[in-house]
Amino acid sequence: MKKPRIVSIKTKYFFISALIVALFSVFWGGMVISNEKARLETDLKSRGLILLTSLRSPIVNTLILQEVGLKTDLLENYVAELIKNPTLPVVHAFITDVDGNAVAHSNPDAYGVQFVDPLTRGVLTSNTFLSAKLSDERGNVLDMALPLAVEGKSWGALRVGLSMAPAEREYQFFKMRIVFFAVLIFLACVAIFFTVGRAMARPLEQLTRDMTNIDFGAFEITSLPPRNDEIGLLQESFSNMMSRLKRSETERENTLNYVIQNEKMVSIGKIVAGVAHEINNPLAAISACVYKMEDRIPPEAKNCLEIFKIAVQRIETIVYQLADFSRAGSLELQLVPSDQFFREAEFFATMALKKQPSHFVAIDECRPPVVLHIDKGKMHQVVLNLLSNAAAASPVTEPVEIRSRVSDGTYILTVRDKGAGISAADRDRIFDIFFTTKPTGEGSGIGLAICKSIVDLHHGTIEVASRPGETIFTVAIPLMNEVGNA
Repeated sequence: MKKPRIVSIKTKYFFISALIVALFSVFWGGMVISNEKARLETDLKSRGLILLTSLRSPIVNTLILQEVGLKTDLLENYVAELIKNPTLPVVHAFITDVDGNAVAHSNPDAYGVQFVDPLTRGVLTSNTFLSAKLSDERGNVLDMALPLAVEGKSWGALRVGLSMAPAEREYQFFKMRIVFFAVLIFLACVAIFFTVGRAMARPLEQLTRDMTNIDFGAFEITSLPPRNDEIGLLQESFSNMMSRLKRSETERENTLNYVIQNEKMVSIGKIVAGVAHEINNPLAAISACVYKMEDRIPPEAKNCLEIFKIAVQRIETIVYQLADFSRAGSLELQLVPSDQFFREAEFFATMALKKQPSHFVAIDECRPPVVLHIDKGKMHQVVLNLLSNAAAASPVTEPVEIRSRVSDGTYILTVRDKGAGISAADRDRIFDIFFTTKPTGEGSGIGLAICKSIVDLHHGTIEVASRPGETIFTVAIPLMNEVGNA
């Protein structure tokens, strides 16, 4: 399949910018030219109206004198004065009576002619100033008509035609200047946008090269300097994307390690279950014999028998823990309110730790309560195991603390004690099966391994932070995560 031709953002930006500037130049130039044309026509009309208005009263007075029988040639003088006006290009001027008959005209041949054109009829009937743009052999003419009326009585109309040729010449000159400046602005803007487009495209091209050069597994970006604009935001988004890819790859590796570890734990669990079963049978026989011998041996052998009983109980405890470890690979999930889970864990801990000299403090900071998707029994087992270890390590005078809270969509439990602490070397192996920091005969090294297995099945984490005088175990369980049986 033929690869489609790629049109760069720089090219698109340049052509779109040029099109926008061209449209703006045409729109702006057309609007300015149109406004100037209207201004010139309005100015010509205003000047003509001022001239007509200045002559209205003298002309009306002359018409009144003629009405009373006084003959005068002043009307012709007014018309001649209009024709000779140096400030306005007057092409014709005449005065009509109320019937539209010309009583004075710049063209002597038109004297006495009755004008019935719409402009004359309109001004005589409406007594309102009117104007119209006409075209004849002389070119475009602005024809204006002013009613000659006093106190509602009409005496006729004054008509003046102004040539629009000077205004049109000025308009054409102005239009050429606007077109010149519009082209100049267009070229300047195109040059500016071209320069800006190149400057904007340069970091994008660099970003493209960086993306092309990134190999799978290499998520570091070294060639992108920080910026405080949209390009900088794009770079930041790209950097965040690479961080997410790196995090996703890390999660993939963790998931793979989890699957491998889980398979290993399942295999170990099967072996442990078999060993525990094989040990249970002879252990039961030994235990029965020890208890039968208790009343039959002489007093001097009582101490040996007591050692046998303690050893049998120790073996039974280890076998129970091994069996429990083999069952830790499956979950019975249910929806449990966090406050209910915490109350039950607090109650069970109180019952289980009655024989311990330490006391513990429970603080539920998860407000409002959230819903946990967990195997409640196994999570209680995790809490009890952590509290039991903390109570054993903590001085009698110091409390053991359990605390709950929610942070970033995660339910977090912490167990804190004031014991001697765990060394850095031991912290790395603390969750390995059969590893224990307790003296020989006091710990099996299975409890924390079971805790980690249970937490891992919930897709959570269990971590330990320790220093002399304080140890904190932190269990984090995701709130919105579908967890299946392993």
